[in-house]
Amino acid sequence: MPEEHWTRRLFQDHEEIFLRIHEHGWDAGEEQARDLKVLFDRFGVPAGARVLDVPCGIGRHSTRLAKMGYRTLGLDLTATYVERAQELAQREGVADRATYRVGDMRDLARSVPPEERPFDVAMNLWTSLGYYGEETDAAILRGYHALVRPGGIFVLFVVNRDWVVKHFDPQGWEEYGDLVDVEDRHLDLDASWMRNRWRFFRKKGEDLEGIATVPVEHRIYSLHELRSLLERAGWEVAGTFGGYKLDPPTFDSQLLVVGRK
Repeated sequence: MPEEHWTRRLFQDHEEIFLRIHEHGWDAGEEQARDLKVLFDRFGVPAGARVLDVPCGIGRHSTRLAKMGYRTLGLDLTATYVERAQELAQREGVADRATYRVGDMRDLARSVPPEERPFDVAMNLWTSLGYYGEETDAAILRGYHALVRPGGIFVLFVVNRDWVVKHFDPQGWEEYGDLVDVEDRHLDLDASWMRNRWRFFRKKGEDLEGIATVPVEHRIYSLHELRSLLERAGWEVAGTFGGYKLDPPTFDSQLLVVGRK
């Protein structure tokens, strides 16, 4: 029997752990959504446009974009995140414009019925590409392409391979309240894969109580590789940036790439 893929282990078997991380990032979504609106305006996205956000997590971007007047659909593999996104959209008063449901970015044709297409914008944010390998990534990007209208755009935000190589640290850690994530990292230069182990702990006074250990492995891309991958999937690369502020990309930036259909 094949080993369970790490995405299921992290996002579904231990959904309550990553939900804490999503919640921790909720506030940052406010400014990032404002930056996305600037990007939309620059690339001619009309007011009230239809936006597809996959995977959406708890909707930190889509719900804020809905508050700006866009009509958004967010899909995520994990039902718990979708339920939380629906709660937050209701709380923010945009449940009529921000829709959420369970869906898989590897099967967008099934997740989004014909009557809901096309979209003006599709988004894949927070390094949510690379989980399943390069060929699957190309298929995923073709799936987004099929759902966007001619002239519409695709927004991709991922970690920059060149940044990872330049600043590589074999171990790091993050705190999310009383949750601690210790990352043991291995960079496979030959394959451009991060092959990591994430160990999660709960603070107990001065001690740490182990919760779960999950391997996290994903393909990382340099800018020229992303350009090639998007073009293979039918996108014209219309803009390349170092992040949400639309600064030029550098070795010390993340990558935000805009494709046009």
